[in-house]
Amino acid sequence: MQQIRHPLIAPLLIAALFSSPVGAAESVIAQPSNPLEGQTWQLTSYPSADGLVGAIAKTKPALFRFTAGRIAGNAGCNQITGAYRLDGTGLTIDQNLASTMMACPEPLMRQEQAVTAALARVAAYRQVGERLELLDAANQTLLGFQAIQAAPLVGTLWRLEVFNNGKQALVSSLAGADISLEFSEQGTLGGSDGCNRYMSGFRLEGDRLTVGPIATTRMACQGPDAVAAQAAAYARALGTVAGYRIEGRQLTLLDADGKTAARFQAPAPVDPGDPVE
Repeated sequence: MQQIRHPLIAPLLIAALFSSPVGAAESVIAQPSNPLEGQTWQLTSYPSADGLVGAIAKTKPALFRFTAGRIAGNAGCNQITGAYRLDGTGLTIDQNLASTMMACPEPLMRQEQAVTAALARVAAYRQVGERLELLDAANQTLLGFQAIQAAPLVGTLWRLEVFNNGKQALVSSLAGADISLEFSEQGTLGGSDGCNRYMSGFRLEGDRLTVGPIATTRMACQGPDAVAAQAAAYARALGTVAGYRIEGRQLTLLDADGKTAARFQAPAPVDPGDPVE
């Protein structure tokens, strides 16, 4: 194939670059980053008839994230998601938030209803360090949050919350047959499947994660046959993993379609002031 040369292009480009006014480059102003995004926010307070009250402790953390114009999270029970708009310190959140419909204990349901109603009234925000307050139109605090550091994937002992049982349902582990998972720096993973110890290798590329074949010890399971069936279903769920997401101290393993294969929680850090049980 004949190669076509354009000897005048390079000199013309150089001339154009040097003839451009100096102020042209200076006129490009970097857009400020969104201060709400790139962070996981844990609910600390919400409105009640008696004013702001603290979020329910010793239960599933109420976590929210702002990502690409959408807010997603939970108020301790159901998953909530919707659009939001940021304009300086002005903030509005879609009043028609989508939510799952899981039933939870009454205190959590009351908290969730109060949080959802408050989100619809948000008109602005105020951020001081790692604290975030969502404000109403009168600049009064509706919701309080604290930024939390994400637990590292490797080296954290993750305890299972739910996994996909292969029937398009997320189920929790059986009582007395808790499941755990830990990733090592050597590229191996392991834990308890509620019956035996299991181990495998994993491969990590960015937010893509794949798990190798699962090997287990051969101890006979104590208890009902459901314990062994659970271990087998959990191993199959791990085999579908194609990615992961960490939000605070929660790890979600995702399949190739972005759906939840398994979800884990890392134990909360021990406060030196807490009494030893």
